[in-house]
Amino acid sequence: MVALADLGSLQQANDLIRAGLRLSLVRGLTGIGTRTLRQWWKDIHGVKPSNGKLPETVLSFIRDRRMAARLSAYAALHERLNGRSLTAENLLSTWQEFQQFCGPLDINSAYFAARDVKTKIVLLSNCQVCNASYISDAGSKYTDHCPFCDTWPVNK
Repeated sequence: MVALADLGSLQQANDLIRAGLRLSLVRGLTGIGTRTLRQWWKDIHGVKPSNGKLPETVLSFIRDRRMAARLSAYAALHERLNGRSLTAENLLSTWQEFQQFCGPLDINSAYFAARDVKTKIVLLSNCQVCNASYISDAGSKYTDHCPFCDTWPVNK
């Protein structure tokens, strides 16, 4: 018999799989076993889930200024709504809300944006000109300055 508390995790896992979140991330957020998740993926998407190494950071998803701005906007929204908390529930709700206003966004990139800001792998800085929050990392040409107004930090 399934405990009532487990039903929420099962539903969240189902929703995350439908959204396309990689299974190792779903497992980490919900605690549901890999065998079950792999079968659900196949049932939902009609194909086996992809294998392979996960990206190390959100920077792997940022290939241009536009993506830097989109992921910065998502990270800022996630932090504003949830603080530094990252759960299956708040990942899904923030991702769904973001897409209503800003259009499609890969849930995997959203997860890494929220996780990396939470763990301070990247910083969420405020632009001194346009006041937008943006993912800041000096090692990337798209995140070393504001992707919204193209302003460089004063200490650059």
